Amino acid sequence: MPEPLWQPRSDRAARLLGLGFIGGGAALLYWQIGATLDQARAGATRVEYSFTLIVFGVMWAGLGLWWLVRGLAGYTWIRAAQRDRRSLTIIVIVIVAVALVARWLLSYKLGSLGFTE
Repeated sequence: MPEPLWQPRSDRAARLLGLGFIGGGAALLYWQIGATLDQARAGATRVEYSFTLIVFGVMWAGLGLWWLVRGLAGYTWIRAAQRDRRSLTIIVIVIVAVALVARWLLSYKLGSLGFTE
């Protein structure tokens, strides 16, 4: 696999990349969850959200947090995990589990506001 141009080469660069991913994931999650709940509280007759975008938001925020904590070692581990089926399976299971919990909480909150799916 060729090395990408944006690959961080120091702990500081990996942590800054992590902050960027956390920011992007948080913005995506707010757009899908926070704005949806704001519309529901404002009395909208119909609210919509995308589970796929919630998964991406969780993935970006999770990767960003991992890189923020681990630095370059975390980035290198994620790159190596792309070739290791077991590690990749664990990562996907964790991301989907967290996204399913977020979707369940969103559905629960929307249900308490009078919306059904």
